[in-house]
Amino acid sequence: MNPEPDFSLTDAVIWTATEVDRPALAAFCRDNPEYDLFLTGEVPDEVEWVEDFMTDLPPASFNWTNTHKLIARRHQDPNTIAAILDVTEDMIDKGVGHIGLFQVATALHGSGLAHELYQVLEDWLASRGTDVLRLGVLDGNARGMAFWTRHGYLETRRRQGTAPNGKTHLSYVMYKPLKPLTLGAYRLRVPRDDPKSV
Repeated sequence: MNPEPDFSLTDAVIWTATEVDRPALAAFCRDNPEYDLFLTGEVPDEVEWVEDFMTDLPPASFNWTNTHKLIARRHQDPNTIAAILDVTEDMIDKGVGHIGLFQVATALHGSGLAHELYQVLEDWLASRGTDVLRLGVLDGNARGMAFWTRHGYLETRRRQGTAPNGKTHLSYVMYKPLKPLTLGAYRLRVPRDDPKSV
């Protein structure tokens, strides 16, 4: 385990995932298949899932600077991963943070962990120079949409996507300014999030 966490909550610590975390990540995949079932309709292969989490990167053309593969472990259960996060800094434009994955263990839904974890993540990214955040919410993910809307995210466009197994889905692209920023100004910074773009 890393000597120092990236940041921490009241009852959890967030670390950058390393090779030694692969078995725990495989267990997280095995114990929490709901999101992948929703995305692809299939139970994920643990080895492939872990490899994707550890190594998948945004396209180089997005000109990002840093990507973080993060895991949260609670103090009362340090051997089990409570949540995983995949976030990227300066994606497409300086100061734009992208949340590619934010998944809390199913058993902890409703515990308040997700809300606290998100707020600390937002503060951490802001301290590193992020001034606007973006993410995608799959159509039909009512729980996810309610969560992100509650945290101040607004829709900027809708986009058709394709899961790794070829299943297509509609995604709501959401953004949240951390400093004053109009929707029009945001779309100028991130043209792909303008409905008029391809």
